[in-house]
Amino acid sequence: MTVQLEEMTIQQLLSQYPYLIDVFKQNGLGKFEKPDVLQKLGPFLKLGTAMRALSIHKDTFLSLLNEAISEHADSSTPTLMDAPHLQRNLTVLALLPCGMKMPFNRAFDEFIQQYNAKHQTRLHYLVEGNVNHEVSYYAYIESIERIEELPDIIISSDINSFYHESFKQRFLSQHYFADLTPADLNSDMATIDFSDPRKQFTMLSANLLVLVAIKDKVPDFPASPSWADILEEKYTNSVVMRGQKDFFCNGVLMPFYKIWKEDGVRQMGRSVKTGVHPSEMVKMIDSSDNDVAPLYIMPYFFAQKIKHKERVTIHVPKEGAIVSPVQMLVKKDKLNDVSEITDFLLSQSLGQVCADAYFPSVHPKVHNPTAHISPLLWLGWDYIGSVDVGKTKKDIEAVFMQSFYESGGAV
Repeated sequence: MTVQLEEMTIQQLLSQYPYLIDVFKQNGLGKFEKPDVLQKLGPFLKLGTAMRALSIHKDTFLSLLNEAISEHADSSTPTLMDAPHLQRNLTVLALLPCGMKMPFNRAFDEFIQQYNAKHQTRLHYLVEGNVNHEVSYYAYIESIERIEELPDIIISSDINSFYHESFKQRFLSQHYFADLTPADLNSDMATIDFSDPRKQFTMLSANLLVLVAIKDKVPDFPASPSWADILEEKYTNSVVMRGQKDFFCNGVLMPFYKIWKEDGVRQMGRSVKTGVHPSEMVKMIDSSDNDVAPLYIMPYFFAQKIKHKERVTIHVPKEGAIVSPVQMLVKKDKLNDVSEITDFLLSQSLGQVCADAYFPSVHPKVHNPTAHISPLLWLGWDYIGSVDVGKTKKDIEAVFMQSFYESGGAV
């Protein structure tokens, strides 16, 4: 059940859930980390009042807080951030895009209750936000040497460490995993050849990234833009994308590198003003702050959270909405043991739950509310197979970050 938080004071909230300070810091409330500020304001200031005073997007921020509380609800559940090796004790690990995590978790929790009652057992699983582990858990994957160190089922997001050479050589090349992707994909995803031709990854869904423009800040922005338009020099320090110190979204940078090569990445670094969580982008767009950037690369899920949609145009550029994949690895030798679980994960019912949150499903019978978003820009398996993904990402990062800081970007 969703925890009611708005009427709690900041002091009550952080006393009961001290780990929420990380969410506070990511959304402009970091001052409450200081003991003197917490002591002075915390006992009197309610969360709802603080959100209104700072123009924080209520629904998005509460969703992030409740996600964090849900992740810590079971004290017996391992925390990957602190002890990534504990993943070996899990049957299912799911690292999902923000926005997809909550509806997925609700549906999966209901399934697990029925599963545990039927089998008179307790299934060990963990569902968390992918963004929490891009610089922690995925780095740990590079050091894993034995298949036994991995959960039986792993759901992950973006072009992550499971695509890197070390993982490819140790595990993918040994065909440890079974591809359970439906033979007939949903028509929305079939157009981009989404199925893994090497039959290792089971493709489930996608996080679709679009371009949002604040109309009054860029009145001359093209009505039907190309992604290349934001690389123009006149848009220096004009773009916000998902990122943090020394890390920006690979799901965006890799397609730019594929199409526009190193120069495109360098120009992108010049164009980007800052990197923040998409929830913070929504807050920026809905604020009356004159200093906010005019252009945002963000998930379609979060674009739908913008309150003042009359202020913006949501663009699908000519090359397409960028497809950041949501994929699953299932150990081949565990197929019989986990068949009930994978049947649910691949079901029409769960697919529709995710689709209704604007994460299109590959299931052929699911109605994707994102069907109108066309075309789709997917890196493609030929490209993924032709490059050293890990090395390419590091090369991109070096070029991007140098240009970003030289051009006055800041995080």
